[in-house]
Amino acid sequence: MAWLTVRGDELIVRLAWWEKIVARRGDVEVPLCAVTMASVEPSWRRVLRGTPGRGMWIPGALCLGVREHAGTRDFVAIRPRKLPVTRIDLHSTASPFARIVISDRVPQTTAAMVRSILHRLPDGSGQLNVPTAPAPKPAWLPGSSPAPCPTAGP
Repeated sequence: MAWLTVRGDELIVRLAWWEKIVARRGDVEVPLCAVTMASVEPSWRRVLRGTPGRGMWIPGALCLGVREHAGTRDFVAIRPRKLPVTRIDLHSTASPFARIVISDRVPQTTAAMVRSILHRLPDGSGQLNVPTAPAPKPAWLPGSSPAPCPTAGP
């Protein structure tokens, strides 16, 4: 089933190859600055909203794809037998989706990971607020001599 990862300043929903075929789309990538809330929902039925769109909807077995709701879209990757689910709410203006919901083996850990990353984001910025040390500059470039170049004579 789908899983959440973070790469740089993006939250990514990785899909298995068969999920990409069923959902008729690739991995879902949204900027971290668009995330407003990450939580765990005990009931998968409570997070589904709107009407089913592109994807596969088998009640009680698989909900995978995009749902349309009041002019916004939600991305859903749920196996109803796997409880609970991870719910990520997003700013619909900064993201193609208003909500992402996935079934996860460890939803509490996934939601906590996203929340901890959100605490490192400064307000209103799309950049992570992670202290980084400047990269050391090499005294010389690899493949070249550390000695200065001789000047051409007269």
